[in-house]
Amino acid sequence: MKKIFLVLAAISFITMAAKMPTVNKNVVKTESINEKYKECIAACEACITSCKSCEASCSKNASCSKTSKECIASCEKAVKAMKADSKDAKSICAECAKACEKCALECDKCEGEQSKKCAEQCHKTAKMCSQM
Repeated sequence: MKKIFLVLAAISFITMAAKMPTVNKNVVKTESINEKYKECIAACEACITSCKSCEASCSKNASCSKTSKECIASCEKAVKAMKADSKDAKSICAECAKACEKCALECDKCEGEQSKKCAEQCHKTAKMCSQM
């Protein structure tokens, strides 16, 4: 009887141990990845916000609106790549830097306050992305 009880206790212990949460190694990896790209991700996200505002306020200027849309798409792609720690993150960031610089140059031509803020943020993001 003692042997059966011990076997059942052992099986219960093994079952409980198997169901216990383990340390997820991916969590540590994700944190280090985020630290690696943290500033660039933040710059891209700020650029997205700024470009969306610029696009809304600069709707009459087709060229500005177009470059803002391109910049938004490029920044979103870069953020996604960095968060996934994609092997292509550096080249995607380089493309993003070009799109941001193009948008900044276009927004510098505009006179609106939002366009000036957008240009400033795009220059900052381009610099961050080119350093990746």
